[in-house]
Amino acid sequence: MKTKQEQTIVSNPRISALTALAGLILVCLACVQTQAAEPKTPNIVFILVDDMGWKDLGCYGSTFYETPHIDKLAKSGVRFTDAYAAAPLCSATRAAVLT
Repeated sequence: MKTKQEQTIVSNPRISALTALAGLILVCLACVQTQAAEPKTPNIVFILVDDMGWKDLGCYGSTFYETPHIDKLAKSGVRFTDAYAAAPLCSATRAAVLT
């Protein structure tokens, strides 16, 4: 059986609300600490295109082809200006990327 003091503390809605708020704040702080400790890994998008010249994208100076989405990716990321193809055929190049 609970004493009168225990019944008063439990039945007081103001104390219960403050306890719940304090618990919520502690949980939020724990989440922030966990997220801040995780290292960020880079997002890498690799695009392999057959029969495309080095100047066929808008971000590399093309005035004929319109490539707004790739241009947006290039503006917010890193662009590579030198490339290597494993072979003059697309099938060998694809195999070289997979291995």
